[in-house]
Amino acid sequence: MRSGLPAAALAAFATAVTFASARAVDVTVGLGAAYAPDYEGSEDYQALPLWNLRLGDLYGEETFVQIIGTTLNSNLLPNEHWRLGVAGLYRSDYDDVDNNRVEDIKSTDEALLLGPTLGYDFVAGVARDFAVEVDALYDVANGNGGVVTPRLRGKTELAPGLVGEARLSATWASGDYIGNFFSINSADAARSGLDRYDADEGIKDVTIGGGLTYRFTERWSLTGIAAYSRLLGDAADSPIVDDEGDENQFAAGALINYRF
Repeated sequence: MRSGLPAAALAAFATAVTFASARAVDVTVGLGAAYAPDYEGSEDYQALPLWNLRLGDLYGEETFVQIIGTTLNSNLLPNEHWRLGVAGLYRSDYDDVDNNRVEDIKSTDEALLLGPTLGYDFVAGVARDFAVEVDALYDVANGNGGVVTPRLRGKTELAPGLVGEARLSATWASGDYIGNFFSINSADAARSGLDRYDADEGIKDVTIGGGLTYRFTERWSLTGIAAYSRLLGDAADSPIVDDEGDENQFAAGALINYRF
């Protein structure tokens, strides 16, 4: 995660605000901090600001748009079980990372991934769910391929006011996407001192994560999130990860939320 929120994600949220302004919607704003790798595959970690912007019940209690950190999630289909929306994710380049050798890799472009998300929730209602979902995202910023992420997600109330959520996912990445972030061409190898490397498409990672939200008043809540990812295949074998980083990736954060 990076501290700059992509302009396209902000624009999407602003569009949803404009669309929903004609009726009463649930608006939640949150602010906190996260501790996450400096880049995907890094062994260096840093503290970052974390935000949560969510519009719920747009035109049905299942519909929402949410930006949390540099991730966009939504469901625009007012149906008890089926889910359909737009998802997004921002990945930065290596121009401002702590590792000097990785920072010398100049051929990597930042990526703004956008695309559809489709799912089916086996449990009707919004208080509990058990859903299977898939995101298909493409880099609209620089055209460097895309990713497909199938996911299992469950949510339930663990105690009065306390909701827990768990997620399990895997990500397949195209050759252009893997090449952009994990290949090292001849010029970058000479500049950084890392070995030249040609990464190809495949399963990039598996991730398990979850969160807890405690609502201690009608309007105020506290959310904690955590995730573990294991990089796989050509991503894990890249010198960017294998020599200079770590295939095991952890992230955690906490937010204070206010519901209007």
